[in-house]
Amino acid sequence: MPALDDFSGQFEGANHQPTPGTAPVLPPELVCHIFEMTAQFPRNAVNLVLVSRRTQIWIERLIYDTVTLSDRELCSKFLRTLDSRPAQFFADNVKSLCIPGDIQLLEAKRVLAACQGVVNLAIWLPLHAAPLFPCVSALRPRRLSINVHGLYGMGREPDFTHPFFSKVTHLELVDWFDLTTCLTLDYLAPHLTHLALDVDVVEGATTRLRDVLASCRSLVLCLGLVTDDDTMIVASDQLAVIDDPRLVILSESDVVENWEASLRGTDASVWAFAEDIVAARMS
Repeated sequence: MPALDDFSGQFEGANHQPTPGTAPVLPPELVCHIFEMTAQFPRNAVNLVLVSRRTQIWIERLIYDTVTLSDRELCSKFLRTLDSRPAQFFADNVKSLCIPGDIQLLEAKRVLAACQGVVNLAIWLPLHAAPLFPCVSALRPRRLSINVHGLYGMGREPDFTHPFFSKVTHLELVDWFDLTTCLTLDYLAPHLTHLALDVDVVEGATTRLRDVLASCRSLVLCLGLVTDDDTMIVASDQLAVIDDPRLVILSESDVVENWEASLRGTDASVWAFAEDIVAARMS
């Protein structure tokens, strides 16, 4: 495969007329689109960055668009990458970021400091002495999944009037049942349309879920998540008294995989599956 730079003199735009015997002429935006489409196939992106400097610039935007630090080794590699690029590179290119609970606090802070352009954010860190919220307060995410106590610290609860929440459309609170105050979401309307709450602890959830559904009428889906199918059956039976078609109970076996699927909008996402259930009920 010839390097793209071999054709650098031919990217004159769509109106350029090639002379007889020259290679086909394509406008650079079309070439970029072709490479980006090709990069969607498994392992292609890593190979395409080797074609030329120009393709490296194009494809790296895709490679770093979604960063999932699914294990410590991957996190270490990404931290080394932070040292190899200008700081603005990550602020410009990382749009989706997932930090699971086994990542160290100092590592998470360093990653968050570099990725200040994130619009889809998942942070599931456990409780630490120092709250993590100051590291993300300048962000304006649209999709947000958080362990509340890991983000704010024990005894502190989210202030939904903060600008941090002003653009959130999809919100997941993985430890919402540990919150001591009633979860009122009226401040998040009309942007908030999708809400996910862990309901493995079913006892006492009925009243709290009714309050949640009543507090934000812009919700089109309230997703109760459990860890396995057996718990899903129990939770569905006990919460069936809530007469609201927006409430759906589903099991989620792989939270990282589901988070990535939700970004792609595929049918593999529990969000998409739950939306189909609500649509069937409403029809």
